[in-house]
Amino acid sequence: MAKYFNEEKWSEAIRHPDWYLRIFDDYQNLIKRAEQGSAESADGIKEETYKFFEDNLADNNVVLGKEGPNWDEERKPIDTIVIHHTKSQPGISWQKLSAMHLIRLYGDYYSSPYNEAEKHLRGQAIFSHHFRDNRQVFYAYHWLVRMDGTIERLLNDDEIGWQAGNWNVNCRSVAVCLDNNFENSSPSDLVLGAVAKLIQKYYPQVSLGNIQGHREINPKTTCPGNQFLGGWKLRLEKLLK
Repeated sequence: MAKYFNEEKWSEAIRHPDWYLRIFDDYQNLIKRAEQGSAESADGIKEETYKFFEDNLADNNVVLGKEGPNWDEERKPIDTIVIHHTKSQPGISWQKLSAMHLIRLYGDYYSSPYNEAEKHLRGQAIFSHHFRDNRQVFYAYHWLVRMDGTIERLLNDDEIGWQAGNWNVNCRSVAVCLDNNFENSSPSDLVLGAVAKLIQKYYPQVSLGNIQGHREINPKTTCPGNQFLGGWKLRLEKLLK
């Protein structure tokens, strides 16, 4: 059984379309506990929460929508690239990313839609309009760059990722995420070389000025780390010139 939350309660909640409202207070309390506790307890809370949803998504236990808004209709020509990091240990799976973003992004929005025209979504089953291997997915990134320099496609370019913290930017950008925690370190030349090749191959139209870290768009985050600005961002730009 779970250490940090009432697993029996959550297991019952996810069988309802409005499960995210049923566990909302519990989840908010977990976030506060993680923020106020030790790094070890914070990691434990996150891992246990994400594992619960990853496992239950795999077993089709979470009630999801079968239809809903198609936000991809708002997609615009790509002129921006947003750089992220997972802030996790290397080797994250797309299944875990999907579980994380289901809770953190879609669950948060469906709990309290900020768009007046979408207030009716509160309480409805979550629907992303994105699928992989016939399963609905919720990850926000278009690309995942592994530490050996390989890249993995996540969202397609015609799909909007809920990743920048700014809807206008989301509509015209792609998200490139590094598969590691670079909060206080920098990626290797191998990794940056892979990012540069990806951009040059798929997005040659994007100017250097429009290749930005998540933190440059959303000041509430440090992503992709404290050494990005004035540090490895300059190394990446040099590779792209």
